[in-house]
Amino acid sequence: MLHYLTEMEFGPKEIMRIMEVTDGLCLHREAVRIPLWNQGEGLVQLVSGGTVVEITAPGEGDFEVWLAELSTKISNLDLSSIARTG
Repeated sequence: MLHYLTEMEFGPKEIMRIMEVTDGLCLHREAVRIPLWNQGEGLVQLVSGGTVVEITAPGEGDFEVWLAELSTKISNLDLSSIARTG
């Protein structure tokens, strides 16, 4: 079930914080997709044949805890086909 309005605040501020994590991993912004909704415990997966990291923020739980673990979750993916910066 998708959550458009949840108890967890999710908007531009949270999206920018997610982008700070992906920027720190040198992922090209064109290779990152963040849906404008949040869902369940959140999801980090490769899509588009492994060329895009899709990050769905959680709709429940603690966003700060999830965000602290995000870098590890992304790094555990096979990022060999993901465009990088610098």
